[in-house]
Amino acid sequence: MGNEKKLKVYCETTFWSYLVGRQTTDEKIARDQAFTLKWWQEIAPKCDIYISQYVGIESARGNAEMAERRLQCMTSAQSVDGMIESVENLARLLHEGYAVPVTETTDAAHIATAAIYGMDVLLTWNCKHMANLVTMPKTAAIVAKAGYDCPVIITPDEFLAKKEAFGL
Repeated sequence: MGNEKKLKVYCETTFWSYLVGRQTTDEKIARDQAFTLKWWQEIAPKCDIYISQYVGIESARGNAEMAERRLQCMTSAQSVDGMIESVENLARLLHEGYAVPVTETTDAAHIATAAIYGMDVLLTWNCKHMANLVTMPKTAAIVAKAGYDCPVIITPDEFLAKKEAFGL
């Protein structure tokens, strides 16, 4: 890519869970896992990959073996931690604006972190509270009103289908 600026991609917890997930007979999950692996192999090397403390905390939960696999995969990612007060303030605005339910504090924190740190993309399999076509315009408006650019919130399969739009 020469001197071209690499795409800044924040990989939210569900991405890592699907990347290292056990084989399953559930066709949809297996398909999503395959797209996650394909994205990781084909696209990730062309991007700067980021995580936050929120990803680390969530990824450490659950089955110890799977948590270790998730955390091990994340060692190549850069961590953006710091501006906790700014993240909490933007997350609160996302809750108050009904873009993310108040019960989903970490989901709002992922979006806020990605926006505050200037990510181009937030990669997630969370279509309920993040990559949701109904709430995304509300999310983008709240983030913009707070003075940040909203990252493109997208699933790995959608990203792969539109990779040319990202210059990849």
